Amino acid sequence: MAEISSKITYFLKPGKENTERVLELAGEKAKELHLSTILVASTTGFTAARAVGMFPGLNIVVVTHAAGYMEADAQEFDPAVRSQVEAAGARVLTAQHTFAGVNRAIRQTLGGYQPDEIIASVLRLFGQGMKVVCEIAMMAADAGLVSCKTPLIAVAGTHRGADLGVVLIPANSSRFFDLEIIEIFCMPSRHHPE
Repeated sequence: MAEISSKITYFLKPGKENTERVLELAGEKAKELHLSTILVASTTGFTAARAVGMFPGLNIVVVTHAAGYMEADAQEFDPAVRSQVEAAGARVLTAQHTFAGVNRAIRQTLGGYQPDEIIASVLRLFGQGMKVVCEIAMMAADAGLVSCKTPLIAVAGTHRGADLGVVLIPANSSRFFDLEIIEIFCMPSRHHPE
């Protein structure tokens, strides 16, 4: 029987303090698997700025919160950091969240949950970051910034910073069930036995 063994790093607490280690592990995994694209979720620019400093020469795609996510017209991603990240060669995508948008407005106004929010809730069983890596992979694919045929590294986290790293093959949102999580190489686990 053919098999592959791989190591998973578990963080005993989710959150921003894991960002540097997640990015180190992402770089190691990209090198090990000869992957050239790193997909990064970044709300304020904190994780994006660190990623461009750590991955020179790689294709870095940063996905931000949509404008108006927290309040009308507001953009949480620092414009100065955006300029710095783009000057370093990374591409920054600000777009509607795949698991939000009009369906969220329907729920908030009329009640009831929509299928995309149910999918998002199921993905959160693996932690907030798992929902986010799936979402940003679809957003980047829909924008034409990543291929749906090539594996990449995706990192995201719980609230701020990064605490989850995966290898995945993106899919367009209209083909969500073609998205493939190939490997989880680090994730938060509050209840993992030490």
